Amino acid sequence: APMEVCQKQRAVIEFLVAEGETPANIHKRLQNVYKGDSLDYRNGWRWACCLNEGGEEGTASVADQPRAGRTATSVSPADKAKSSAFIRSDRHITLHELAFELGESHSSAHSIVDSLKFSNICERWVPKRLAVEHKNESLTASLSS
Repeated sequence: APMEVCQKQRAVIEFLVAEGETPANIHKRLQNVYKGDSLDYRNGWRWACCLNEGGEEGTASVADQPRAGRTATSVSPADKAKSSAFIRSDRHITLHELAFELGESHSSAHSIVDSLKFSNICERWVPKRLAVEHKNESLTASLSS
């Protein structure tokens, strides 16, 4: 389920726990409203227990807390700056080459390029080979304008 839906469900769980609902009833009510996107029973039960132990009602946060481990994305300001410099210095650089230069994976390089809003330029990094007739059409169009 999307993160927004999960956070909404956590808020609903907090409200229902404050009303004194049992985890089983909370799960049934979530299933009635959210159908296939509802939290599974175990996660709903876990949230209900955490909120019951949370102290004062209304003080628990339903937002995701920072966790240890690898970040969800490798788009850092330093990588963005390096990528931008590489792209501006060599418009023909490929994603594979950019990933190699940054020491990142292909998908990370793609995320960085997307975050820099180079998506339309990406298509033109490596020029396609045009047939002679296409080159002539392009030349004729440029001369006529």
